[in-house]
Amino acid sequence: METIRSLFAKPIDRKIEEVIKVDQANEQTVLTELEEYIVTESIGEHFRLVYDEIIQVSKSPREGIGVWVSGFFGSGKSSFAKILGYTVAAIPVCKRSASEIFKENVKDTKISGLLDVINRTLPTKAVIFDVSMDRGVRTASERITEIMYKALLRELDYAEDFDLADLEITLEDDGRLDEFCKRFEKCTVSHGGS
Repeated sequence: METIRSLFAKPIDRKIEEVIKVDQANEQTVLTELEEYIVTESIGEHFRLVYDEIIQVSKSPREGIGVWVSGFFGSGKSSFAKILGYTVAAIPVCKRSASEIFKENVKDTKISGLLDVINRTLPTKAVIFDVSMDRGVRTASERITEIMYKALLRELDYAEDFDLADLEITLEDDGRLDEFCKRFEKCTVSHGGS
């Protein structure tokens, strides 16, 4: 006898996350999100639009570019943004490229073609974070640009203090950062630091 359970493609008693968290990086969770993401015609059009724009901007750079993902609570903003970031950067997920996993799921030749161009010709680093979870947003003490810049610095492993990050970047550009770090460590150890 056929049961309702047998009508579903995936086990209905598996754990399903109620809320997609942009900064949740557990590979098994991300793999499930990529494999189970449903791309409606409207969502597909938005992916095609953003991917195409990324390619166009790489050919003809201009100011004022960016994507602001907005919508009602529960409308899928986090899922869209997370998958967008993972796929353009081709982030490895369970030993496979996120874009390859997504392309298999979505089965859209235009999206696949655009992602192939991006992944092949545009080395991309995705800085994925939840703006609303940042302390500066919660206290309204920082502008959005400052919060985004701090997230970028954190992702690139620089200090979040702007002046210190500027020093690190300058020293790195001059090829002197490693030497500076060794000398700094030597000074702090000799003065009782740890």
